[in-house]
Amino acid sequence: MFVHFHHQGGIPMATNSSLTRRQFLAMAGSLSTGVLLAACAPAAEAPADSGAAGAGPETITLVAWFTDRRTINEMTEKEAIPEFEAANPGIKIEMQFVPESELQQKLLTAKAAGNAPDVSSIDETFLDTLTKQEVLLPIPEEVINVREEMGDLTAFLYRLPQGADDGRYYGLPNGVFSSQLYYNATLLDELGYSPEDIPRKWDDFLIWAKDVTAWDGDTLTRSGMAIFANEYSLYEDLRYQIAGPLDGNIFETKDRWRHTDDVGQQAWQFVMDIFKVHRLDSIEEGLVSRERFGAGQAVTLYNWTWFNGFMETQYADVDWGLVLPPTMSGEPIYGRRGPDVGFTVTTQNENHLDASYTFYRYLVSPAYLARYCKLRGIQPSLKAMWDDPEFSEDSGPRWAPIAIKNRPENSVDAGFWPRELVDISNQIVPAIRDEGEDIPTVLQRVEEAGNEFLQANPQWSILSAADYAANPQWLTAAG
Repeated sequence: MFVHFHHQGGIPMATNSSLTRRQFLAMAGSLSTGVLLAACAPAAEAPADSGAAGAGPETITLVAWFTDRRTINEMTEKEAIPEFEAANPGIKIEMQFVPESELQQKLLTAKAAGNAPDVSSIDETFLDTLTKQEVLLPIPEEVINVREEMGDLTAFLYRLPQGADDGRYYGLPNGVFSSQLYYNATLLDELGYSPEDIPRKWDDFLIWAKDVTAWDGDTLTRSGMAIFANEYSLYEDLRYQIAGPLDGNIFETKDRWRHTDDVGQQAWQFVMDIFKVHRLDSIEEGLVSRERFGAGQAVTLYNWTWFNGFMETQYADVDWGLVLPPTMSGEPIYGRRGPDVGFTVTTQNENHLDASYTFYRYLVSPAYLARYCKLRGIQPSLKAMWDDPEFSEDSGPRWAPIAIKNRPENSVDAGFWPRELVDISNQIVPAIRDEGEDIPTVLQRVEEAGNEFLQANPQWSILSAADYAANPQWLTAAG
């Protein structure tokens, strides 16, 4: 039998029903298309004989790698791990911190040396390489029922190889996040407004935001909407708002993207008009919009909600909240959302498998995600948590818009793509905004470069317009 779990106060605990060592070795040695077919726990080792009557079973110490996110790491180290260890007295966690920029290479090196950690956080862009290099162990269905707990879209995207009968899950999203409109409550009040007064349609919002913007000659003293360095996020949202969930998707297919269409050109002109026509922010000053907002020099800010943690720590003196960003119609679709892929099992010690999967399930449980998601600014991937008062549309001004926009009927999850493609798309903003190049010329250059890469390297991790056309249920509340 596979490892089974029961829960104590919502915290996963392992039972003693495991595969025998021989069964594990037989299954672990069976490979298909380069991926492990199963990873299950061996029989428990006999308790160490300490010479003391009634001595308990030997304690297993797991090594867990976490990337460099200070608030999350502090919560995990001081709150979550003690909670987990108390519920699982035979398991101890040794937490180690690895910078995200070094994490993938360190995992590859550790695997080759035979001393990989038991559990590791990863970035979603690492998932393809680490799966192909067999660094990640598959997650048994007995540990988590992905389709039931996370929905059809997640069950499709993360089951590898996609479409294969023997596909397995190697990494799953902790949740999803997206851009929101942050507001400075103190500035709003000083200007005689409340958050409810912020217009929901772009036409109305631009008039309002221009009215609350203040310039002293050529110096911007108060931005109506800080956007500098977040232009591409707005561009992605505008595409969906202008053309809908299919035609607005940058990716026509997994091997082709589009920027030079009318939708792309219209969206980028809209972005540049925020600077040049409405003058809500300043290109010349070059002040990153998050810094301007944190310094109290912006009434609103357009930004992804990973910024929530920074507001709580670096800018704790700012009284802030969130509202849904404007749209062309004032109604959904609001734009794009994206995944935060989190934890994986990487152990090379078969005696640690039961414990590793137990700890993994804890990290992908409401007990842990309720704290992690708040600090990370993401809506939990576990659908059972969507009605939790802390994560529902009634959760208050610092979370309700996150709960609403990230619902599958209100935004589009386009998956994720490799850093090579991110680097190509990052050429757009400096060329248009800073160099003043012609919008169609820049978009054509980037589109051609991206398509050359995609046609040579089709990406399973992209959810294209074609994928959504074939799976319309992904755009419904069921996800």
